[in-house]
Amino acid sequence: MFDNIFVCLDGSPLAEKILPLAQGVAKTTGATIALLRVVENSKEMSAEESYMRKLAGGFAAQVRFLLSRDPAAAIIEELAKNPGAVPLMTTHGRTALAEALLGSVAFRVIKGVKRPVILYSPLDKNTDAPKKVSTLAVALDGGEFSEKIMPFAAEMAKSLAARLLLIQAVPLHPPIQPGPDQETIIMLEPSYLRQKSAVIKRAHGIAADWEVLHGEPADAICRYLKGMPDTMLAISTHARRGLEQVILGSVAASCIRHAGVPILVYWPEY
Repeated sequence: MFDNIFVCLDGSPLAEKILPLAQGVAKTTGATIALLRVVENSKEMSAEESYMRKLAGGFAAQVRFLLSRDPAAAIIEELAKNPGAVPLMTTHGRTALAEALLGSVAFRVIKGVKRPVILYSPLDKNTDAPKKVSTLAVALDGGEFSEKIMPFAAEMAKSLAARLLLIQAVPLHPPIQPGPDQETIIMLEPSYLRQKSAVIKRAHGIAADWEVLHGEPADAICRYLKGMPDTMLAISTHARRGLEQVILGSVAASCIRHAGVPILVYWPEY
């Protein structure tokens, strides 16, 4: 699925919290690790070179400095040159609206790279990302858009030799009328997840378990994942209803801030 892991760092200790996960993924998949650091000029690069190379040595990683005043644009450009790379980033996880309006690097990279990004937002500033992934949980909602993450999640689970788990949160008081891309009747039945599990088995040769959750989707997913170490969540996100609404209200945004597990996030093109 990928042969390079790009860990995007910004010089802060928080950004380095995802390094144990990068090391674990590399060990399982055989991928190489490259630490990406965007600096404004050669003077800043010289000041940080020794530290970056020492950090890289602890994780058997390469170091790549990118010269730019725009970190997100530089990361997106570097990934465009390396189609076989998966980006890993730590996000501060403050209010999602503030991140969007302030031009969050993570937000712009997710939207701009046209491939899944692995994000980690620690619930505690002292908590590192897990060193391995034993379960990859895929969040579906009964609509075609949420299913766009499935091929990536299936291949990621195969690469990591992880259990693939499909989860769907059903509201306690679901609407009667289906939405434009959502079959509400199917959404309420375990047969939907069973059907998608069969699709994955045929297309990717990997078995997928499933679990129906109950409650408001983001809250139900976060509660379900609590206490599940070594788990990664996979989810699609988009901005159909306007920037403010999707950033404040999307299930993906809420899970990024509150799930406490690494998240494979995909913002597909329509």
